[in-house]
Formats: sequence, C-alpha cells, structure tokens
Amino acid sequence: MSTVSEISSLLETLTTSIDVFKAELYRQGFSEPSSMTSKPHLIDDPSYVAPPLMYEARRLAIGSLDRLKLLLESPFEALASACLAEGEIQGLRLVTEIGLREVLEDAADPEAGEEIRVIAEKTKTDPVKLGEESVLRLLANAGWFRETKPDYFANNRRSHTLKAGSKGFYAAKNIKLPEAMTHPDEGFRMSRNPDKTGWNLYSGSELPFFGPYSWLEKKPGEAQKFALGMGGYGIASDNGVAYDVPWVDLVKDKDAIVDVGGGQGTLCCSLAEAHPEIKRFIVQDLPATRQAAEKYISSNGLSDRVKFEEQNFFEANKRKGKGSYIFVMQKVLHDWSDEEGAKILRNIRECLEDGKSRMLIIDPIIPPVLVNSEGPNARQSLTALEGQTRYTPVQPPPFVPQDFGMNRRIAHQVNICLIALCNSFERTYASMENMVSMAGMKIRRVTTTRAYVHVTEVEVDPEA
Repeated sequence: MSTVSEISSLLETLTTSIDVFKAELYRQGFSEPSSMTSKPHLIDDPSYVAPPLMYEARRLAIGSLDRLKLLLESPFEALASACLAEGEIQGLRLVTEIGLREVLEDAADPEAGEEIRVIAEKTKTDPVKLGEESVLRLLANAGWFRETKPDYFANNRRSHTLKAGSKGFYAAKNIKLPEAMTHPDEGFRMSRNPDKTGWNLYSGSELPFFGPYSWLEKKPGEAQKFALGMGGYGIASDNGVAYDVPWVDLVKDKDAIVDVGGGQGTLCCSLAEAHPEIKRFIVQDLPATRQAAEKYISSNGLSDRVKFEEQNFFEANKRKGKGSYIFVMQKVLHDWSDEEGAKILRNIRECLEDGKSRMLIIDPIIPPVLVNSEGPNARQSLTALEGQTRYTPVQPPPFVPQDFGMNRRIAHQVNICLIALCNSFERTYASMENMVSMAGMKIRRVTTTRAYVHVTEVEVDPEA
C-alpha cells in the first residue's frame, strides 16, 4: 500500500491554486500584489468582491500554506511564537495610537519611508523601544510594515488598514482571559454568567459588558467606540454577506430588512450600498445607540433609506403584526448563552407566526478542524467553478483542514474574545440547532459565504 505524501499533496494544491489566482488577476486586468510597495493593491479595497473562482483559489492556497507551515515548522518554535503573540497585538495597538501609518504616508518619499529617529520625534516615543530594537522590527517581520533599509520604515498593503478613523483603526480591545479561566474562586472560574468574565477582571466593573443594564449602556461614548471596533472586524465579512445571499429576491414583497441589535447600522448601510434597489432598512437597538447610529447612517448618505428604531431585543418586537419583514441578527446571538439567545429568538418568532416574515442569523458556524488524507483534487474543484458568478464553496483537498485552516481563524479568535467578554461562544451546527429549538424554531438552511460567517435561516417549528 503506497503512502501519500502530505507535503507533495499540499504543494500540488498550493501551486494549482496560485496558478488559478494569477490567471484571475490577469483576467481582471490587475497586476500581481507586491510586498515591496507602500501602496495598497486594487483587491485590498473593502468594496472589492473576489469572483468565486478567485476566492476559492485564494482560500485553497492559504489553507495549504498553513498546513505546510505546520509540517515544516519546529513545534517548539511554534509554541514560543504563540505564547508571545501578544507582542504583535500590543505593537499594533501602539502604532495605531501614535498614528504611524500617517507619519509614513507623509514622508518625503513614502516608498523609501522614514528614519526611525524622525518617526520617534514626530510621535514623541523612544526610538529604541519603537523601532531600533523592538516594536517596528516585530511588525515588519509580521508583514505590517516594511523596513526599506536599516532603520527606515515604510507602509505596505497591510498598514493601510490602520488608517486613522477607518474601521480597522478601531478594531482592538483588551481582555484578561487567562486570569478568568484560572481564577481561584471556582464559582467565578466555572461561571457562564456575563458578569464574571475576563473583561470584568480587566475593567473592575461588576456589570456585564453587553445588553440592557450593562457597562456599555451606561457609557454611550464607550458603546460608540465598541461599535466602531465591531465595524472594523465587519470588513472581514461584509462583502460575503452582501453578495452571497440573494437579498433582492428575499425582500421581494417585503416591507423592509430589519436588523435587530444592529448597532450603528453598519450591516444595513453595507446592504443598502450593495443593493440600491432595496429601498427600506430598519436598524433596531437600544436608545443609547440612536445618536451614533443616525450619525453613521447620515455619514453614508443613507438617511432616506435606513432608519433607526429603539428596541430592546429581550422585549416584544415593535414590528409584530405591522407588516412583512426580513429580520436579521448579525453577530448578536453569539454574545449570549443558549438560554438567553432562545429568549431573544422567541420575540422574533412571534413576528414570524403569521407566515409573512423570515429570519436570518449571521454568525459563524464552527466546523470540526479535521484533516483527511483523502479528498477532491484541487484543480478539478477549481475548474468546475470557471465562469460561475454565484459562490459555491469547494470541498477541502487532501490534508487541508475541514475549516480551511487560516481562512477560518478569525472565527476561532473571535470565540476566545467572546469567552473573555461575556462567557459566550461561537456555535457549532449542533449548538445552533439546540438554541433555535429552545425558541420553538428550526433551521431551514445554512448559506456559506465568502467570509468567516454563515447565514442561517430559521423558521417556526409547528411541532414545538
């Protein structure tokens, strides 16, 4: 019996995927991306949507690269790197705070960059700590900036995500997960309550982070910052949600799309921009969110189509019996336990009982991280996508994980943040099904998107 070489199989998947990716760039008239420039590539624009073939080629390439790294890297080096990953996170927070991306953009020659002592002078920081021995060298190594010659640093494709005031600028938060999970008080350590979390230890607050009567509700300024941060993470999923769900067909003969717990309205604004033929959106959230939401909606020029409505999702929904709607909850239910999530869903269920409305949950569904030595050939899978405009995910080839590794890592990382912030989790299909059934509902279908989230349609279970 012959043994299949993991390295050879993954290498074949990688080269096939890169060939297809390059061909897709050429077909669209794009140059290849480069790590040697301070300018972003056209495909870096948040509004760019990769065609299905190109998206899957990229997903296969990154998935196989991730597994090749696993095979080639020393396990002890991997452990050390993972344990020290906080340094990169803190480094990104630091350079965002001091406006490094703008300093480098304003250099006399942005391609050559700026000398570290000039950067330190402009940002009022210690040049040795900032770059000569520490932070910028780490971030350049990790691909966030470029060192163009000794002690000179410049922007690259990634650093533009840190532009002041952009969504990426707000995407960082502090947590104290290890302290919560090893707390000497077993009641605290094992608690699933939203007021006994790593965030509570970090902040010193006894209030839960989210929801009515929460820390965010009492601090509207912090709530606005948090909403901006969530919008930053939303960049990684907005396009997949906007273009891989048939919104125009769904909303036909409906009065509006209603985003329950919609924060500042980032989802509704994204959908409104992608689908100008949809004329009415309603963002529902707590009264404290109104000012920030109306400001955000207005800044996008969408006040005529996107309206804010005060709504506590633990209470009966104001839209009940008033028309037909597509109700949406994006990255809301993952903040709550199954019991609390079921309470929230029951209020939507009441709006669906007349059969006129529908309900979509936009959250990741976490698959097993299984790796199989068998699977479809990557070239054949990609060939089947040629000419397609509708996204259809390919199945993982040999030795690429079921969740495509690095491609789905954001969902796993968010999971850790959820535990630290509110003692909740991203759900597997089984746990999603359990929560939905507790609300007297059932899953109708799950749509995979060109993002780390899934769109799960749920409906009233007549047998519940």
